[in-house]
Amino acid sequence: MNIKNLSWCENTTNENSHPLLPRRLRGLTVGKSGCGKTTLLLNLLLQPRLRDYSKLSVFGRSLHYPEYRILRKGFEEQLPKEMIMNMFENQDEIQREQISLSVLIEELGKNQNTRSRCHEPIECDFHESADDVADPKELSPEEKNLMIFDDLLLQKQNKCEACYIRARHSNCNCL
Repeated sequence: MNIKNLSWCENTTNENSHPLLPRRLRGLTVGKSGCGKTTLLLNLLLQPRLRDYSKLSVFGRSLHYPEYRILRKGFEEQLPKEMIMNMFENQDEIQREQISLSVLIEELGKNQNTRSRCHEPIECDFHESADDVADPKELSPEEKNLMIFDDLLLQKQNKCEACYIRARHSNCNCL
């Protein structure tokens, strides 16, 4: 029997993710505490041309961690991914100089705003509850959506499950 692909593929965005990663990503990162799950996630989010997204939604109980605070503030100041990653790579020097991360990011944002932008700004929102997860129908398929669910295991999973199951039609990847 010859089976033909009869699905309709509306390619509404030009996604430039790494060719070794699937075009539609539904992923789980599982491991013991301290094994590097957050490091892997930050690399996926910040390394150029690894995962392409224009709208990032993060849901988690640990958004007070420095990694998420830096990520949030950096994107709010419309810094490019590379500049945010650079802060992580140079954290020893930043800490040695006793520079406030918040002030540093704001200053980088001011300097970045005076220069011409050569990157697409990333819109982001951060939520501490799974109750805030949007229905996949509410997501714009014209956006390159990425949803991160971090440490929500003890909360109701219905909305998170809906994103894993139905969000691909809204051009949304989930981790």
